[in-house]
Amino acid sequence: MTIVRAAREQDRDRIVKLIDTSFFHLDANRWLVPEAAQRSAIMRGYFTIHVNHALSHGAAAQVAVDDTSSAIIGVALWYTSNDPGPADYDHRVAAIVGEPRLQRFLEFDELLHHHTPTTEHDYLGFLAVAPDHQARGIGGRLLREHHRRLDHQARPAYLVASNQHSARLYARHGYQPLPGARYELRLPAGGAMYRMWRVPSTN
Repeated sequence: MTIVRAAREQDRDRIVKLIDTSFFHLDANRWLVPEAAQRSAIMRGYFTIHVNHALSHGAAAQVAVDDTSSAIIGVALWYTSNDPGPADYDHRVAAIVGEPRLQRFLEFDELLHHHTPTTEHDYLGFLAVAPDHQARGIGGRLLREHHRRLDHQARPAYLVASNQHSARLYARHGYQPLPGARYELRLPAGGAMYRMWRVPSTN
């Protein structure tokens, strides 16, 4: 049995590990840190900045927990569209990734936030499910948990899908491509991500 609850400060390290494990082979992560042997150490530091910010300033941070093992097997981290982001961000990222990689990480952040809709919304920064628990509806359950709140507030949602597979998942939950060239985000080393928008349901 899986339960969904609010994330807690003591969950931080497990959330960071889960995101790293789930995202390890994504095109974006492979571009940011091509060296597989170094990828987890660097990306976990990077993810920690964002997870800490979500836990303290995010719109919502929720985890899916296996009721038998108490393992965290899924996480969704949401931010408001007017969130200024983590304090002293560039310096903190530089300290983690190193000067040679910094420009690549800053370029990635710029790609993610370019063409972000100006309408107020909640932004899904991270949705991750443990690899051995994927395709079991956990990601969809985490989405629905926050969508209910958004629908009650008549508030839209925005995200950048990491690949076509995840874009199809989000489409099943009411997300549509942003119009025109703003939809596809081409990564410099190959692969693409997809900007998507959800209008709140009135049902």
